[in-house]
Amino acid sequence: MSMQKQLLVVLLIALGLVGLWFMKQDSTANHLNGVLRADPAIQAYPYNFHVMKFENGVATMSTPRSPQVSVLHFFTYAFPKLDTSNPDSPSVIQAQKQLSEVQEKAAKIVKSQPNVKEIQWEIDKDWYKSHGILVD
Repeated sequence: MSMQKQLLVVLLIALGLVGLWFMKQDSTANHLNGVLRADPAIQAYPYNFHVMKFENGVATMSTPRSPQVSVLHFFTYAFPKLDTSNPDSPSVIQAQKQLSEVQEKAAKIVKSQPNVKEIQWEIDKDWYKSHGILVD
C-alpha cells in the first residue's frame, strides 16, 4: 500500500472515531453542565458537581457523598487543611453543611431547567479513583 493510501486510511479512521465521539455526546447533559459552570458558588466549591447523563427527564448528577465512602475521605482531599480527626468538630460540621448547601443548589439549578423532572445522585467513582480511593 502506498504512503498516500495509508495516510488516507488513517485519516478516515480518525474521522470515524471523532464522529463516534460526537454521536455519543449527551447535548442536554452538556447544556446542563454549562448552566452549572455559570454559577459562581458552584464554581468556587472544590468539587465539580456535574450532570453525568440525562435520560427521560432524569438528570443523573455526580456527588462525592455516599454510604459507600465516608464524607471525611472527601474532605481530606477537598479541604486538605481541615482537621477531620474529630467528625463532631465545628469545622467538620460546617464543611458538611457547606457540602450539603452546594449540592442542594446544584440540584435546584439543574431541576429548574426545561425538561428536567427529577435528579438522581450517583457517587463519582472517577473522582475518588483519581484520588487513590476505589469505590465498589
